[in-house]
Amino acid sequence: MDHRVLETFLRLTKRKNDDVKIAAISALGNCKLPIEQNNTINRLLELCHDPNRDVAISAINAVSKLLNQHFE
Repeated sequence: MDHRVLETFLRLTKRKNDDVKIAAISALGNCKLPIEQNNTINRLLELCHDPNRDVAISAINAVSKLLNQHFE
């Protein structure tokens, strides 16, 4: 994946608008990323603890998708 796209998605996860966060998280979860993308994985793991339940659930689902892609 293009580095600029990935960085844009990561920046969008830091927006105040939760709908934008959720969309960016979902996009990251659907990307074919190597598990070595530590900054992406770390950010998604942080978002698993977001106070907004929908954001946290979206992050959990994204991490799960990335792990499933890695171990397939």
